[in-house]
Amino acid sequence: MLHHLSSENKRAALREVLRVLRPGGELHVADWGRPQNALMRPAPLLIALLDGYSRENVEGFLPELFRQAGLAEARQAAHYNTLFGTLALYSARKPA
Repeated sequence: MLHHLSSENKRAALREVLRVLRPGGELHVADWGRPQNALMRPAPLLIALLDGYSRENVEGFLPELFRQAGLAEARQAAHYNTLFGTLALYSARKPA
């Protein structure tokens, strides 16, 4: 759902995630991510242009947003190519 939020609201949501997670708690997110090959590049670009919010997702910037919010070990754990773009699985943890 992060791809539906503006940059400001993504940051606010992640700060709230950090606030409510217990120390050592984990965040897992499935959302659009950076295209992993040339065939996957066109699909998310149109969506990113239309909604104006998906750019950070398509550029692969979500793990950095997690880190900026104070989460640790932020990473893309996996990705899957779909008809609509690359679905990425992300994880991060609240420091103990």
